[in-house]
Amino acid sequence: MEILKCDKVTKIFGKGDNQVTALNGIDLTVEKGEFVAVVGASGSGKSTLLHILGSVEKPTSGSVVVDGVDIGGLNATKAAVFRRRKVGLVYQFYNLIPTLTAEKNILMPLLLDKRKPNREYFETIVTTLGIKDKMKALPNELSGGQQQRVAIARSLIYRPAILLADEPTGNLDRKNSKEIIDLLKLLNRNLKQTVVLITHDEGIALEADRIVTIEDGKVTGDQKRR
Repeated sequence: MEILKCDKVTKIFGKGDNQVTALNGIDLTVEKGEFVAVVGASGSGKSTLLHILGSVEKPTSGSVVVDGVDIGGLNATKAAVFRRRKVGLVYQFYNLIPTLTAEKNILMPLLLDKRKPNREYFETIVTTLGIKDKMKALPNELSGGQQQRVAIARSLIYRPAILLADEPTGNLDRKNSKEIIDLLKLLNRNLKQTVVLITHDEGIALEADRIVTIEDGKVTGDQKRR
């Protein structure tokens, strides 16, 4: 089942002599349950693509359909709601609220919608991520790896159609980086969570089921590994 489809997606920044084409006619399809790594050098357009997939940016032209919704046509308010409910975003910076406990940080997307959490699903997430005993801790009481796990749990709490991870190991040492990638693989396998991982690290990309390569705003490679 197709969960994501990009059709001739182009993104242009600036005008005139300052115009920069970050994405140039991207075609990309991701099936439900896939674990896809998008790789490319700095400036290749991979982070711009992630921002468009997450409805943070709008394409200049082309269409992006996520879980049956053309997200390019959403206004700012509807895009924010869609992002909160349907797209899990994980960055290398954890973006946790420092005055809230780990548990409240995780539940924040639901609290914003005044919805009650499914406690069984919540327990499954925090247990799988190995942070069940950290729920009362504040972010500054957690290690970098633990904070990233909280951020991942927050991104999953709404059962998103797709999890987008932008260099999620960028601030972590080798040991914690491997643990985070292993956890993403575990979530993909056990919860059937669709994952799109943006990385410049080919070693990390090799952990995915499929590797999409971007150069100068274009897809130049698409390899299934398993």
